[in-house]
Amino acid sequence: MKKTALSILLGFTISAFIYSCANVGYPTGGPVDKTPPKVIKTFPENYALNFKGGKIEIFFDEFVQLNDISENFVISPPLKKKPLVKLTGRSIYLKLEEELKENTTYTLDFGKGIADNNETNPLGEYQFVFSTGASLDSLSIRGKVDNAFNELPVEKSMVMAYLNTNDSVPLTLIPDYIAKTDSAGNFQLNQLQAGTYKLFALVDGNRDYMYNGPGESMGFFDSLIKPTAHRYEQLDTIAEDSVVLKEYTALTPTNIHIRMFDEENPLQYLTTYKRSRREKLEFKFNAKRSDSLKIDFVGVNEKSDWFLMQKNRTNDTLSYWITDANIYNRDTLLVALQYLKTDSVGQLVPFMDTVKLNYKDPKKAKISRKKKKKTKIRKPVYNFKVKTSSTQDLNKNINIKFEEPLAKVNLDSIHFFELKDTLKIPQAFTFVQDSGKILSYSLQTKWKPETKYQLIADSTAFQNIYGLYSDKYTGRITTRDQEYYGKLFLNVSGVNGSVLVQLLKSGKNEKVIKTKKIYSDQTVLFDYLAPETYIIKIIEDSNDNGLWDTGNYAQKLQPEQVYYFRKEIKLRSNWDVEEKINIPTNGIVIQP
Repeated sequence: MKKTALSILLGFTISAFIYSCANVGYPTGGPVDKTPPKVIKTFPENYALNFKGGKIEIFFDEFVQLNDISENFVISPPLKKKPLVKLTGRSIYLKLEEELKENTTYTLDFGKGIADNNETNPLGEYQFVFSTGASLDSLSIRGKVDNAFNELPVEKSMVMAYLNTNDSVPLTLIPDYIAKTDSAGNFQLNQLQAGTYKLFALVDGNRDYMYNGPGESMGFFDSLIKPTAHRYEQLDTIAEDSVVLKEYTALTPTNIHIRMFDEENPLQYLTTYKRSRREKLEFKFNAKRSDSLKIDFVGVNEKSDWFLMQKNRTNDTLSYWITDANIYNRDTLLVALQYLKTDSVGQLVPFMDTVKLNYKDPKKAKISRKKKKKTKIRKPVYNFKVKTSSTQDLNKNINIKFEEPLAKVNLDSIHFFELKDTLKIPQAFTFVQDSGKILSYSLQTKWKPETKYQLIADSTAFQNIYGLYSDKYTGRITTRDQEYYGKLFLNVSGVNGSVLVQLLKSGKNEKVIKTKKIYSDQTVLFDYLAPETYIIKIIEDSNDNGLWDTGNYAQKLQPEQVYYFRKEIKLRSNWDVEEKINIPTNGIVIQP
């Protein structure tokens, strides 16, 4: 019995061993490597003196890779010929192919361009420094670059420092020192020699270290900067019962703020001209204009009122609706234009040009005799669109956009009703052209909440400048509940001059919901607001034109200052919210 039991036990043991051998698990591979590479040696040593150029090698404790090194690597002072940078085993090899300046400290900044080969763990903001003289320059300038319009940080912009402080240097000279901004817009110009500097920021499109005018974003600091080093002593505790006096060095300045912007294009010229339809001429310029465009038809005695003009807000896109049939019935129009154009020295001068504008009616499809009898010929009509939503906001009008300019409106042919059960109750309304828009009109009325309406426009309601009447239109509208909306009362103080208070919808894209202009401290009311999340933006409207204006370097004009009330304002239906903000010179402060 004992012998049998022993045999059974031995059998189970062998089976378990065999099973465990047959089910060997996969190796886990160990923990993920999160350690960045380390620099173990350099040739020459970092912060070397009397280095005359040639090659530099940086050795690491593991294999590394270069990530977008052409974008991340910066050498300051800059060289006309970029150094050769390549990998050689566990090291990075650099060859300086240009003669270096005497008694100058150079900084080779790799940014985030170095990472380990396996897990791409970045080395970090690594810098290699050397001097061609017997000492190292050690001054620095630190600060931040952001977008002047939205205050977002500008990454990888070039910050340039010049010892020559003439105004023309950003346009004509390579800077003495450069640095790139990080993802937060911060920059640090290191190893500077003593002196007074002019500071400039640039998104260098063609990488020539110079500002080439509109097309490249730029920014400038108004004052000259003189970096300094302040030495001071401070008591430090080194043990529980003992202290020691230590010496420290503070480098200033550390808070330079540069606002980057895009200049308006100073050049002015005609980019396109076309005749998209028989009765319409279109002209487009490259930038906004303040002058007029004069048009004369060659071989045609036109009257002074031969057109109706349609233009956009910036006056760079002009459309001429021809009202004279003697002109628009011609397939070819030879047009003499006169306008202001920028000459070779950058001055606006009168310019004359002659262009040919052709139009051919589209070919009509051939219809067989059999189909021709059945086909009903459609009479040309005056088309328009009524812009409404499924739920009409109580503070908005009904917008109507026409395809051609309106010549006549017959108000007796427009019927507007409130629908109540089976009744149609006529409602008072006004029909108004939108300011500056010859094709847009609004039907305005006093809405009742949660009410159904009907709009009917007979076929005789609208007639265009070419004598065509519109088709009949019928549409229904339902208004929102009054309690759907919320209100925001914004107490604004610190107002100095013209200020634009903008209500923005919170999100990645800056969507302006409403804008109010104020000239003094007051409470600004934003009503009829949907239950959403908002933020506030303030614009110091220096020229009182109701718009944000960019800067101009030649005129030493900074872009108009903007501030954000970054606290999100969450609005609920049938809810009033009150906030207080103050406008100082350095940003918005939320009042307690």
